This record gives sequence, structure tokens and C-alpha cells, in this order.
Amino acid sequence: MKYVDVNSLSQTIDNVSEALLFGFDIDRSEKDIIADFIIGRQGKPNSYADTFAPTESDMKRDYILFTGEKIKSGAGKCHMIGEEASRLLRKLGLNNDKINKALIRADNGLKKQIDKVYKNPGYEYGMYCCRSCSCALWINLASGGLGNDTKMLKAGLNYLKKHRDSKGNWNGFPKYYTLYVLNEMDINLALDELKYIAPLVERRLKKKKTEEDKFELRRNYMCEQIIEKVNSN
Repeated sequence: MKYVDVNSLSQTIDNVSEALLFGFDIDRSEKDIIADFIIGRQGKPNSYADTFAPTESDMKRDYILFTGEKIKSGAGKCHMIGEEASRLLRKLGLNNDKINKALIRADNGLKKQIDKVYKNPGYEYGMYCCRSCSCALWINLASGGLGNDTKMLKAGLNYLKKHRDSKGNWNGFPKYYTLYVLNEMDINLALDELKYIAPLVERRLKKKKTEEDKFELRRNYMCEQIIEKVNSN
């Protein structure tokens, strides 16, 4: 399968993320192509904090998250794509000077921007400008981003916990993308929130539809993984 869509970094992220979720093999030559494409987007117009820029085509439409939710904000789109692209470069498991330099540059840019955000009143350590963008920050952190800052990730989970509602969900967070992010974290960090959401996840699985689009398939697969993790811990 060809994973790179040269007209869309967001579609490339979606393609590769699907392969990672379902455990599909990506051969080394294809990984190199993916990495080169992502690195080639660094610092281009609309890149967020010196990360990896959406294409012109990406900027003309909403950003559809891996789990199907839409991001309409232009700044939110650029930020989340930058975080997701950084994460994928790490998840490819390649190790060379070109990739390492690109990730260091992206990390440094994000750290500077995060420092600016935290100078504003009302922003807690571990969160970002909004709840969707906070999730994107956490999935990058979970991959080892920003110097593998586990302290910030733990603070983010504490922030998430504060927003639990009375229905087994979180106020203001994109539900399935948040599940996706938690599912990507080390189980020792995410277990409390996974246990909290487990009853809702189980109810969803009992009501699975026979015919499912790609987002339903992804959501259900994640839910199955989450229940398995909760039951084994």
C-alpha cells in the first residue's frame, strides 16, 4: 500500500495511523518515503511552531481527526497536524540524522510555543490552548515527544480527570479522539482514565452496527483494545 498522499499531509497521517492501529506492516522503503514527505513539510507556510505544515489542499478543508471528529479552526488544524506528524516520525522507528534533526527542531519550536501559552492566565500545566489541541499534545508526548516529558503528560491526565462528567465521559473533549490518545499511552499512565471510561466503552461494543464505515471500525477496534487492557490490569 502507498501511504503518502503528496497533496495532503493530513491524509498521509490518516493512512499511516491506520496501519499502526491495526498492526499492518510498513516496509522499510515505504517508511523512508513517509519520513521524507513529512520532513519536507517542515517550516513551510502554515507550519505551526516550526513543525510540519499542512498542504494547500489541507488548508482548504476541515481537519478530520483519525476518529472522525472535525477541527474547523485553522490554527487548531495546523497545530494538531504538526503534533501528529511529529508523533508519526517517531512511531516509524527509523533513526538517522535527518529525522533526528527534524524532530529536535519541531520539539524546540513546540516548547517555545508552549511556554508562551503558559504565560497566559487560566492555562494549566499539561493542557494546551483548547481541549482538542491538548489531546494532540498528549499523543505526541506519549510517543516520546518534547524530550519524553512524562511530567507534562501526567499533568495533562490530571487535567483530563478534572473534566469527568456524570455520564462516564469528559466535558468538552472529543470523545473518541481522547480514547485514541489514551489507548496510545503507557497503560500505567492511562489506566485510571481507561477504567473510568470502560463502562461507556462496553455499552458501545454491545451496540455495534453490522455495517461500519472506517471511523466506526477504528472506534470499535480501539474500544476492544481498551477493554482488553482494563480487564488485564
